[in-house]
Amino acid sequence: MNIIKTGALLLCLLSPLAQAETTLFGLTLGKSTRQEVEQTYTLQYKNTASGLPDSWNYYRVSGEQFNEPQLKHATLYFDNSQTLGRINFTFPSSLEKYKALEEQLGRQYPRLNTAPFVSEPLRLDKAEFQNDTTHLLLEYSNYGTYLSFTDLKYRATAQKRLAEKKALEANKPKKEP
Repeated sequence: MNIIKTGALLLCLLSPLAQAETTLFGLTLGKSTRQEVEQTYTLQYKNTASGLPDSWNYYRVSGEQFNEPQLKHATLYFDNSQTLGRINFTFPSSLEKYKALEEQLGRQYPRLNTAPFVSEPLRLDKAEFQNDTTHLLLEYSNYGTYLSFTDLKYRATAQKRLAEKKALEANKPKKEP
C-alpha cells in the first residue's frame, strides 16, 4: 500500500515538471503570489522577520491541505514582491521514499554533477537536479526526507544577498579582546 501511495505522490509532484514552468499542487514557482496561495491554502507558522539573511517571508502549510498523508508539511518562501520562489516538502525519514524520489527525479530532471556526498551527522544523503527554470534538492536524514523546488531567479537573488551579507561581515573591523 505504501508503494501505491508513494507512486501517487510522485505523480502529483512530478508529472507537471515536464512543463517549462514548475507547477506543484496548483502553485507555480516564480508566478504565484502570496495572495493567490492564501485563496487555496491556509498559511500557518508565518515568519516575516526582516533580520533573516535573505529577509524574505516563509509560511508553512500542513500536509493534510495537499491531501497527501505522507507529507508532514510544505514550507513556501516568497520574495519581497510576494511571489513564490521556493517550496520545501517535508516527509518522515524514509530511505525507501528518498530512493523512489531520487529515481523519479532522475528521469524528469538532469542531475547536477556535484562533489561526491560525504555523510554528515544530520544529513545522510542528498541529490541535486536542475532544468532551465528550477533547482531541486533532495535530502535524506534521520529527521526527515526533504524535497525542495527553487525558482532559479529566486535562488540567484538569494545567493547574491547572502554573498553581499558575507562581504559586509568580512569588511567589518574586528574587535580586539
